[in-house]
Amino acid sequence: MANHLLVSTSVPPAALRPPAGVALDTVRRQGLTDVARAYWLTYLHTPHRMSMTEATDDVQAAWGGKYGRWLTEGSLLARSDDDVIGAILTVADAPWPDVPRGPFVIDLFVLPTSRRRGTGRALVQAVLAAVPATVALRVDDSATEAHALYATLGFRPAP
Repeated sequence: MANHLLVSTSVPPAALRPPAGVALDTVRRQGLTDVARAYWLTYLHTPHRMSMTEATDDVQAAWGGKYGRWLTEGSLLARSDDDVIGAILTVADAPWPDVPRGPFVIDLFVLPTSRRRGTGRALVQAVLAAVPATVALRVDDSATEAHALYATLGFRPAP
């Protein structure tokens, strides 16, 4: 899948409160299964579909450092009632040679039934406010809504 590497501007946008009924919290080891379930459900009916086992393995691998050292202040989940409806997972430095050094968002996802309410925006803004550095990420070329979100939050193509 083709994608673009984006970087945040040096001035993060003002923090946004999550939508009513949504709470943001740090991802913790005991919550990884809930995060993996939301990850699986997010991609269940897409070309990027995976099994629950694959989703769990990927989230566990991220936590374990496969994609770089886990950045606690940049890895948040969004809950509505007791259900995880989205998350943003960030590492301190990604291991790939084509990405800039520093914080890197390895994934942002929100359940399809919870989209277009500001949850993804609140997750990204919380990370930008918590991480005092330029943040980078990749976004799939076909993800037009994600491109629009990142552009409104000050992300630009990497130089």
